[in-house]
Amino acid sequence: MRSLALETLFIVPLATALSAWSSPAFADEPVNPDVVRSDTAERHAIDRTWLYADDARVPDPLILIATGNSSYTNVGSSPTRISGVTVPTRYAAFDANTAQPGAMFAVGGELGLFSHVSVMALGQLGVAGENGTTGGAIAGLRVQVLPSRLRHLHLTLSGGYLRESWEGPVYDDDTGKWNPGNPNGDNGMWFQAAISGDVGRLRMVGNVHGEHVFADGRDPLDVMVDLGATYRVAGAFRAGAEWVGQDLEETFTPGAEGGARMFVGPIASLQLFQDRLTLVAGPSIGFSQAYQQAPNFIGRIAASYGF
Repeated sequence: MRSLALETLFIVPLATALSAWSSPAFADEPVNPDVVRSDTAERHAIDRTWLYADDARVPDPLILIATGNSSYTNVGSSPTRISGVTVPTRYAAFDANTAQPGAMFAVGGELGLFSHVSVMALGQLGVAGENGTTGGAIAGLRVQVLPSRLRHLHLTLSGGYLRESWEGPVYDDDTGKWNPGNPNGDNGMWFQAAISGDVGRLRMVGNVHGEHVFADGRDPLDVMVDLGATYRVAGAFRAGAEWVGQDLEETFTPGAEGGARMFVGPIASLQLFQDRLTLVAGPSIGFSQAYQQAPNFIGRIAASYGF
Protein backbone atom coordinates (compact mmCIF):
# COMPACT_ATOMS: atom_id res chain seq x y z
CA MET A 1 0.00 0.00 0.00
CA ARG A 2 2.86 2.37 0.72
CA SER A 3 4.32 1.85 -2.76
CA LEU A 4 0.91 2.56 -4.31
CA ALA A 5 0.66 5.80 -2.36
CA LEU A 6 4.16 6.75 -3.47
CA GLU A 7 3.31 6.17 -7.14
CA THR A 8 0.08 8.18 -6.78
CA LEU A 9 2.05 11.05 -5.26
CA PHE A 10 4.29 11.13 -8.36
CA ILE A 11 1.75 10.60 -11.14
CA VAL A 12 -1.45 12.39 -10.06
CA PRO A 13 0.03 15.93 -9.96
CA LEU A 14 1.54 15.39 -13.41
CA ALA A 15 -1.78 14.22 -14.85
CA THR A 16 -3.61 17.15 -13.28
CA ALA A 17 -1.19 19.70 -14.70
CA LEU A 18 -1.28 18.23 -18.19
CA SER A 19 -5.05 17.82 -18.36
CA ALA A 20 -5.48 21.59 -18.20
CA TRP A 21 -3.71 21.82 -21.59
CA SER A 22 -5.60 19.06 -23.39
CA SER A 23 -8.62 21.04 -24.64
CA PRO A 24 -9.57 20.99 -28.36
CA ALA A 25 -8.29 24.56 -28.65
CA PHE A 26 -4.79 23.10 -28.77
CA ALA A 27 -5.63 20.11 -30.97
CA ASP A 28 -4.13 21.42 -34.19
CA GLU A 29 -0.95 22.93 -32.77
CA PRO A 30 2.08 20.76 -33.71
CA VAL A 31 4.49 19.62 -31.04
CA ASN A 32 7.30 21.40 -32.90
CA PRO A 33 5.76 24.42 -34.66
CA ASP A 34 9.00 24.98 -36.61
CA VAL A 35 8.31 21.80 -38.62
CA VAL A 36 5.72 21.75 -41.44
CA ARG A 37 4.85 18.14 -42.28
CA SER A 38 3.10 16.53 -45.20
CA ASP A 39 0.31 14.03 -44.51
CA THR A 40 2.70 11.13 -45.14
CA ALA A 41 5.39 12.59 -42.89
CA GLU A 42 2.80 13.20 -40.17
CA ARG A 43 1.89 9.50 -40.04
CA HIS A 44 5.55 8.48 -39.73
CA ALA A 45 6.56 11.18 -37.23
CA ILE A 46 7.53 9.87 -33.79
CA ASP A 47 8.29 11.39 -30.39
CA ARG A 48 10.60 8.94 -28.62
CA THR A 49 12.53 11.62 -26.75
CA TRP A 50 13.13 9.73 -23.49
CA LEU A 51 15.96 7.41 -22.50
CA TYR A 52 14.03 5.21 -20.06
CA ALA A 53 10.38 6.30 -19.99
CA ASP A 54 7.53 5.28 -22.27
CA ASP A 55 6.42 8.29 -24.33
CA ALA A 56 2.73 7.23 -24.04
CA ARG A 57 2.10 7.30 -27.81
CA VAL A 58 1.00 4.53 -30.18
CA PRO A 59 1.92 4.51 -33.92
CA ASP A 60 -0.75 4.65 -36.62
CA PRO A 61 -1.92 1.37 -38.20
CA LEU A 62 0.86 -0.41 -40.15
CA ILE A 63 3.45 2.16 -39.08
CA LEU A 64 6.61 0.51 -37.73
CA ILE A 65 8.90 2.18 -35.20
CA ALA A 66 12.32 0.56 -34.94
CA THR A 67 14.32 1.34 -31.82
CA GLY A 68 17.66 0.49 -30.29
CA ASN A 69 19.85 1.59 -27.43
CA SER A 70 23.23 0.97 -25.86
CA SER A 71 24.04 1.43 -22.17
CA TYR A 72 27.17 1.23 -20.04
CA THR A 73 27.19 0.87 -16.26
CA ASN A 74 30.33 0.84 -14.15
CA VAL A 75 31.25 -2.75 -13.27
CA GLY A 76 30.81 -3.58 -9.60
CA SER A 77 27.35 -2.05 -9.23
CA SER A 78 23.87 -3.04 -10.35
CA PRO A 79 21.08 -0.56 -10.96
CA THR A 80 18.28 -3.09 -10.64
CA ARG A 81 19.57 -6.27 -9.06
CA ILE A 82 21.96 -5.36 -6.26
CA SER A 83 24.12 -7.33 -3.86
CA GLY A 84 22.10 -8.84 -1.07
CA VAL A 85 22.78 -8.24 2.61
CA THR A 86 23.89 -11.83 3.25
CA VAL A 87 24.45 -13.56 -0.07
CA PRO A 88 25.65 -11.79 -3.23
CA THR A 89 22.83 -11.60 -5.78
CA ARG A 90 24.16 -10.25 -9.03
CA TYR A 91 22.14 -8.39 -11.59
CA ALA A 92 19.54 -10.14 -13.74
CA ALA A 93 18.29 -8.38 -16.87
CA PHE A 94 14.51 -8.46 -16.75
CA ASP A 95 12.20 -6.66 -19.14
CA ALA A 96 12.36 -3.10 -17.82
CA ASN A 97 15.89 -3.12 -16.45
CA THR A 98 17.71 -0.05 -17.57
CA ALA A 99 21.26 -1.39 -17.48
CA GLN A 100 23.61 -4.01 -16.09
CA PRO A 101 27.27 -3.91 -15.05
CA GLY A 102 29.24 -3.54 -18.25
CA ALA A 103 27.57 -2.96 -21.61
CA MET A 104 23.99 -3.73 -22.61
CA PHE A 105 22.39 -3.52 -26.05
CA ALA A 106 18.68 -3.59 -26.87
CA VAL A 107 16.94 -3.80 -30.25
CA GLY A 108 13.22 -3.94 -30.95
CA GLY A 109 10.23 -2.39 -32.57
CA GLU A 110 6.57 -1.45 -32.32
CA LEU A 111 3.93 -1.95 -35.02
CA GLY A 112 0.56 -0.22 -35.16
CA LEU A 113 -2.13 -2.88 -35.60
CA PHE A 114 -5.17 -0.65 -35.84
CA SER A 115 -6.29 2.65 -34.39
CA HIS A 116 -5.00 3.10 -30.81
CA VAL A 117 -3.51 -0.43 -30.57
CA SER A 118 0.03 -1.65 -31.26
CA VAL A 119 2.25 -4.65 -30.57
CA MET A 120 5.85 -4.33 -29.39
CA ALA A 121 8.88 -6.56 -28.77
CA LEU A 122 12.39 -5.88 -27.47
CA GLY A 123 15.46 -8.05 -27.04
CA GLN A 124 18.36 -7.31 -24.66
CA LEU A 125 21.95 -8.53 -24.74
CA GLY A 126 24.42 -7.87 -21.93
CA VAL A 127 28.17 -8.24 -22.53
CA ALA A 128 31.46 -7.53 -20.75
CA GLY A 129 29.85 -7.50 -17.32
CA GLU A 130 29.98 -9.57 -14.14
CA ASN A 131 27.57 -12.18 -15.55
CA GLY A 132 29.18 -12.78 -18.93
CA THR A 133 26.91 -12.66 -21.98
CA THR A 134 23.21 -12.67 -21.11
CA GLY A 135 20.00 -12.20 -23.08
CA GLY A 136 16.41 -11.33 -22.24
CA ALA A 137 13.23 -10.28 -24.01
CA ILE A 138 9.90 -8.50 -23.60
CA ALA A 139 6.76 -8.49 -25.74
CA GLY A 140 3.30 -7.04 -25.31
CA LEU A 141 0.33 -4.96 -26.44
CA ARG A 142 -0.05 -1.19 -26.05
CA VAL A 143 -3.37 0.65 -26.02
CA GLN A 144 -3.78 4.41 -26.44
CA VAL A 145 -6.55 5.49 -24.07
CA LEU A 146 -7.11 9.13 -25.04
CA PRO A 147 -8.41 10.32 -28.46
CA SER A 148 -5.81 11.31 -31.04
CA ARG A 149 -7.21 14.85 -31.33
CA LEU A 150 -5.65 15.62 -27.93
CA ARG A 151 -2.25 16.59 -29.28
CA HIS A 152 -0.90 17.77 -25.92
CA LEU A 153 -1.91 14.90 -23.66
CA HIS A 154 -1.27 11.17 -24.10
CA LEU A 155 -2.11 8.11 -21.99
CA THR A 156 -1.32 4.47 -22.76
CA LEU A 157 -1.80 1.15 -20.98
CA SER A 158 0.51 -1.75 -21.82
CA GLY A 159 1.11 -5.32 -20.73
CA GLY A 160 2.60 -8.61 -21.79
CA TYR A 161 5.27 -11.29 -21.36
CA LEU A 162 8.87 -11.03 -20.18
CA ARG A 163 11.83 -13.39 -20.08
CA GLU A 164 14.72 -12.72 -17.74
CA SER A 165 18.19 -13.40 -19.04
CA TRP A 166 19.65 -14.68 -15.78
CA GLU A 167 18.73 -14.78 -12.11
CA GLY A 168 21.07 -15.06 -9.13
CA PRO A 169 20.19 -16.28 -5.62
CA VAL A 170 16.97 -14.74 -4.26
CA TYR A 171 16.14 -14.22 -0.59
CA ASP A 172 12.75 -15.69 0.41
CA ASP A 173 11.07 -13.62 3.14
CA ASP A 174 8.66 -16.47 3.97
CA THR A 175 11.31 -19.12 4.63
CA GLY A 176 14.20 -16.86 5.64
CA LYS A 177 16.44 -18.70 3.19
CA TRP A 178 18.21 -18.00 -0.09
CA ASN A 179 16.86 -19.84 -3.14
CA PRO A 180 19.33 -20.80 -5.88
CA GLY A 181 19.19 -18.75 -9.04
CA ASN A 182 18.36 -19.85 -12.58
CA PRO A 183 21.20 -19.33 -15.09
CA ASN A 184 18.65 -19.38 -17.91
CA GLY A 185 16.34 -16.79 -16.37
CA ASP A 186 12.64 -17.02 -15.54
CA ASN A 187 9.34 -16.11 -17.19
CA GLY A 188 7.04 -13.35 -16.00
CA MET A 189 4.35 -10.83 -16.86
CA TRP A 190 4.32 -7.02 -16.82
CA PHE A 191 1.96 -4.06 -17.05
CA GLN A 192 2.51 -0.33 -17.42
CA ALA A 193 0.65 2.97 -17.38
CA ALA A 194 2.26 5.97 -19.08
CA ILE A 195 1.18 9.60 -19.36
CA SER A 196 2.94 12.42 -21.22
CA GLY A 197 2.12 15.88 -22.42
CA ASP A 198 3.35 19.24 -23.66
CA VAL A 199 2.82 22.63 -22.04
CA GLY A 200 4.24 25.10 -24.54
CA ARG A 201 7.92 24.17 -24.95
CA LEU A 202 7.88 22.01 -21.80
CA ARG A 203 7.32 18.24 -22.10
CA MET A 204 6.65 15.98 -19.10
CA VAL A 205 6.26 12.22 -18.67
CA GLY A 206 5.32 9.81 -15.91
CA ASN A 207 5.34 5.97 -15.97
CA VAL A 208 4.34 3.32 -13.46
CA HIS A 209 5.62 -0.15 -14.37
CA GLY A 210 4.80 -3.37 -12.49
CA GLU A 211 5.81 -6.96 -13.06
CA HIS A 212 5.81 -10.39 -11.49
CA VAL A 213 8.36 -13.14 -12.18
CA PHE A 214 7.17 -16.72 -11.72
CA ALA A 215 9.96 -18.00 -9.48
CA ASP A 216 10.24 -19.02 -5.83
CA GLY A 217 11.06 -16.19 -3.42
CA ARG A 218 10.32 -13.35 -5.83
CA ASP A 219 8.25 -10.35 -4.76
CA PRO A 220 4.52 -10.53 -5.61
CA LEU A 221 4.98 -7.27 -7.50
CA ASP A 222 8.10 -5.36 -8.58
CA VAL A 223 7.43 -1.66 -9.15
CA MET A 224 9.34 0.93 -11.17
CA VAL A 225 8.49 4.64 -11.64
CA ASP A 226 9.93 6.96 -14.33
CA LEU A 227 9.56 10.74 -14.25
CA GLY A 228 11.01 13.23 -16.72
CA ALA A 229 10.84 16.75 -18.07
CA THR A 230 12.47 18.34 -21.12
CA TYR A 231 12.39 21.80 -22.68
CA ARG A 232 12.49 22.52 -26.42
CA VAL A 233 15.54 24.76 -26.51
CA ALA A 234 15.61 25.43 -30.25
CA GLY A 235 13.95 23.77 -33.23
CA ALA A 236 14.06 19.99 -32.76
CA PHE A 237 16.58 20.04 -29.90
CA ARG A 238 15.32 19.29 -26.38
CA ALA A 239 17.18 19.13 -23.03
CA GLY A 240 16.02 18.08 -19.58
CA ALA A 241 16.30 15.38 -16.93
CA GLU A 242 14.97 11.92 -16.13
CA TRP A 243 14.55 10.10 -12.79
CA VAL A 244 14.06 6.34 -12.37
CA GLY A 245 13.09 4.51 -9.18
CA GLN A 246 13.09 0.71 -9.28
CA ASP A 247 11.75 -1.94 -6.88
CA LEU A 248 9.93 0.83 -5.01
CA GLU A 249 7.76 -1.76 -3.26
CA GLU A 250 10.87 -2.32 -1.09
CA THR A 251 11.33 1.37 -0.19
CA PHE A 252 10.46 0.82 3.48
CA THR A 253 11.16 -2.93 3.92
CA PRO A 254 13.87 -4.57 1.74
CA GLY A 255 12.72 -7.85 0.19
CA ALA A 256 13.83 -10.25 -2.54
CA GLU A 257 15.66 -7.53 -4.51
CA GLY A 258 17.35 -6.04 -1.42
CA GLY A 259 15.51 -2.69 -1.45
CA ALA A 260 14.74 0.21 -3.75
CA ARG A 261 17.32 1.94 -5.91
CA MET A 262 17.15 5.12 -7.94
CA PHE A 263 19.14 7.19 -10.41
CA VAL A 264 18.80 10.56 -12.11
CA GLY A 265 20.56 12.48 -14.86
CA PRO A 266 20.35 15.01 -17.71
CA ILE A 267 19.16 14.01 -21.18
CA ALA A 268 19.28 15.65 -24.61
CA SER A 269 17.35 14.69 -27.73
CA LEU A 270 17.28 15.67 -31.40
CA GLN A 271 14.53 14.93 -33.94
CA LEU A 272 15.47 14.81 -37.64
CA PHE A 273 13.94 14.06 -41.06
CA GLN A 274 10.57 15.65 -40.22
CA ASP A 275 10.60 13.94 -36.82
CA ARG A 276 10.94 10.42 -38.26
CA LEU A 277 14.33 9.93 -36.56
CA THR A 278 14.93 10.63 -32.86
CA LEU A 279 18.34 10.54 -31.16
CA VAL A 280 18.60 10.82 -27.38
CA ALA A 281 21.49 10.41 -24.92
CA GLY A 282 22.58 11.21 -21.40
CA PRO A 283 24.53 10.13 -18.28
CA SER A 284 22.98 9.28 -14.90
CA ILE A 285 24.20 8.78 -11.33
CA GLY A 286 22.70 6.38 -8.81
CA PHE A 287 21.65 6.85 -5.22
CA SER A 288 19.97 4.57 -2.72
CA GLN A 289 20.07 3.46 0.91
CA ALA A 290 23.51 3.25 2.54
CA TYR A 291 23.97 -0.51 2.46
CA GLN A 292 22.93 -0.94 -1.16
CA GLN A 293 24.93 -0.84 -4.37
CA ALA A 294 23.38 1.79 -6.56
CA PRO A 295 25.28 2.38 -9.83
CA ASN A 296 27.82 5.17 -9.68
CA PHE A 297 27.41 5.87 -13.37
CA ILE A 298 25.10 4.88 -16.23
CA GLY A 299 25.45 6.19 -19.77
CA ARG A 300 22.92 5.52 -22.51
CA ILE A 301 22.33 6.49 -26.14
CA ALA A 302 19.20 5.54 -28.08
CA ALA A 303 17.74 5.94 -31.57
CA SER A 304 14.25 5.41 -33.02
CA TYR A 305 12.99 5.64 -36.60
CA GLY A 306 9.46 5.57 -38.03
CA PHE A 307 8.92 3.54 -41.19
